[in-house]
Amino acid sequence: MTPDHGEIPQNWDALTDRAPSTEDPGHPLPPSSDRGFGPPVLSLMAASWADLVTMLAVCTCALVAILALGERPTTPAFGWAIVLSAAWWAFAASVLVVVRQGTPGMLLAGVCFDRPVLPPRVVWVLAAALVSVLSLGLAGLLGSRRSILAVAAESDIVSAEP
Repeated sequence: MTPDHGEIPQNWDALTDRAPSTEDPGHPLPPSSDRGFGPPVLSLMAASWADLVTMLAVCTCALVAILALGERPTTPAFGWAIVLSAAWWAFAASVLVVVRQGTPGMLLAGVCFDRPVLPPRVVWVLAAALVSVLSLGLAGLLGSRRSILAVAAESDIVSAEP
């Protein structure tokens, strides 16, 4: 299969020929990765905040949908909106931890796990992320090496590469 005959090449999604070079001033080399140090503490805290924001966004959308239907949200509607947002986050986070190696908040904050998370560890990662959210990101003060997320996933937390 060659691209000359209209066939799709096997490595169509690889950017091997587009690696940045030092001769090209328009595309400088990215800074070297410091995997030994991990991401900054603020990024780890931001991951928890971003997870909270994603939950609140779904909760808000549910309440706005009730208003759009012409109903007035009552106290039970707030409870259902919270349950809906928690269910959405749990589903989205479990898929993203397996596929992209991070919770929605981690990916928004630009951090992820260094290695794929094993399926039995996903539940522990979600629990650790919820503890981080409930502590309003204070668990991120432990740093990337002692992070409860890293312990739960049995993987280091690193800055996500673009």
